[in-house]
Amino acid sequence: MTRRPKRPGKYSLSCTDEAWERIGARASRDDMPVSAYLVRAALAVDPTRAKVDVARAMEQQQTIAEAARLLIAHLPPVPPETATSFWTTLHGRISFLVRMAMDDMLEKGARGDLERHLDRQFGAGQGANMVAAYLERTRRDDIPE
Repeated sequence: MTRRPKRPGKYSLSCTDEAWERIGARASRDDMPVSAYLVRAALAVDPTRAKVDVARAMEQQQTIAEAARLLIAHLPPVPPETATSFWTTLHGRISFLVRMAMDDMLEKGARGDLERHLDRQFGAGQGANMVAAYLERTRRDDIPE
């Protein structure tokens, strides 16, 4: 006798209409049904993993960036034949870290903190412009202002 696979259970959740719309937008962006998106998102979180203090992580990134600037100032020039690949690789890695930090802050609802941090780095009023440009470039309309 062949057994049929067990059917998935049906469960429900409660949230605000605004939260539901944001969840739906994210699921749509990932081309997934809402239920599959929620299961994937919930299972991606490991509650035993240490929580990251976003503000502290940004301070650490700033310290690392400053150390890298000082280090680069004392390095001999990169030979022309390898300069492009070296700088391209370095730029790609730094860009990845910045995107991850920005996404983390935005996902945690810390858009204002991110904008203030960028203002401190690039000048007053630049943070809001940079975040808006990032959200437009990444086609994210699910982050409140």
